[in-house]
Amino acid sequence: MNSVNSVSKYWQLVKLDFAGKRRVEMIISAKTYFHQHFPDWIEQGEVPDAIVVRQLWQHSQEPNNTHESSLAQLCLRCYLSHQIEQVCRRLSATFGSLNGFTTSDLLCFVLDDDGQLGQTRDYRSLSATILQTFNPDKGSLKAWVSRQVKQHPDLKQFLLQQGVYLISDWAILNDTTAKQLRRILAETYHFATVEVEELGELLQSFHAVYRHDRLQQRLTKVRPCQPPTPDQLSRISKDLHSRTGHTLTPEAISRQLTTIAHRLRSYRIAAQGGLVASISYDQSDIQPMIDRIQPDQEDEEQIEFLKFYQSQFLESLDRAIADVISRAIAILQKKRTPSDHLFVTALALFHCQGQAMGDIAPQIGFKKQYEVTRLLKLNDLRTDIRQTSLLMLRDRVLDRAKLYTDVDRLQRLDQQVDLILNEQLTSVIEEAESEARSPVRNQPLRSLFARRLCHHLALRKSHL
Repeated sequence: MNSVNSVSKYWQLVKLDFAGKRRVEMIISAKTYFHQHFPDWIEQGEVPDAIVVRQLWQHSQEPNNTHESSLAQLCLRCYLSHQIEQVCRRLSATFGSLNGFTTSDLLCFVLDDDGQLGQTRDYRSLSATILQTFNPDKGSLKAWVSRQVKQHPDLKQFLLQQGVYLISDWAILNDTTAKQLRRILAETYHFATVEVEELGELLQSFHAVYRHDRLQQRLTKVRPCQPPTPDQLSRISKDLHSRTGHTLTPEAISRQLTTIAHRLRSYRIAAQGGLVASISYDQSDIQPMIDRIQPDQEDEEQIEFLKFYQSQFLESLDRAIADVISRAIAILQKKRTPSDHLFVTALALFHCQGQAMGDIAPQIGFKKQYEVTRLLKLNDLRTDIRQTSLLMLRDRVLDRAKLYTDVDRLQRLDQQVDLILNEQLTSVIEEAESEARSPVRNQPLRSLFARRLCHHLALRKSHL
């Protein structure tokens, strides 16, 4: 169904003034042309865009009347300025609040039409470029506008700097080879060899099903990469099992594919010079705090501080895990019937082997699942580790920050550090809580919290 909207957008140009502020300018020549050629729509005050755009496009392509075709194109450029603004508003609504930018931040890259009837050879606005490259046989003008705005080099680079990479998870997975994935997981995220191979095999099964279906779809109509259907997930599961003998449910496959895509997204943002919302270090998700509290420092200082932060983040988390578990063990040892060894065993079975509480119970001499839950008290454990790590990391970061800033700025930095570190550690704990609610059974949990906890338990066992 054609959309019906106000007619004035065909002669009102959305543009930026010299101060970069949005304003709407009436283009008299465009208004006159539109009134002469579309009097019926003027009387109604509303227009079906698809019809009017198609007619204006046809008029703009007439070779024998350059002035008339330029006026038709000018009407389309006014229309496009509104469409460009809407794309920016949607991007801002989707990503802006989380990534710290507004619609105005985006408009300065793409609202560059001055409204002049003719444009010089040395300058062509985005609107004019859109019209020059538009092919009505391949889709709608509105869809072409959205694509061209999102692919605008300067806008793309700005979004990358804010940690936004405009491509779907499934498109990322579709155009990443299993060899590339294995290299990235091993070299950038330091995954264990067995995990690298397992995830590489999963991506191969995804390609075997998803790419085959995409090729079939291209015979009819090219569509953006959509999430795999239940049928596709089931076929991926069967392909994986037939090649490797591994069995994963469709739900687990979807979850693991999404996790892989998020890793690849962060890698691509960083590789293209963007600011990733998470910088992976030993498979963690560490927010680049230096970019938020040290924006005026030189790059070398930023890198040095960030490396320090990354190492201290993990060191503080490891130390907190060790301290909190040691305190918990000490308390259990003081009970009439010590259960510290049961506690450590249950922790390992749950996090390092992915066993369910009900399966753990008989292995440690319990009858009911709730007894294991009551022994571990995972919510309390995670909260204590988070708070202990926060206190350790805060002091270390502030001490190091003194090397990069003055006393006055350090006082303001104090509050920012509390906010940022609290946010970062909360993210780590929330990831662990989410994973614990719906784990992939009989496989080690993959969250940073679980990995570091298992690392500690392994060290503890080796020292006994």
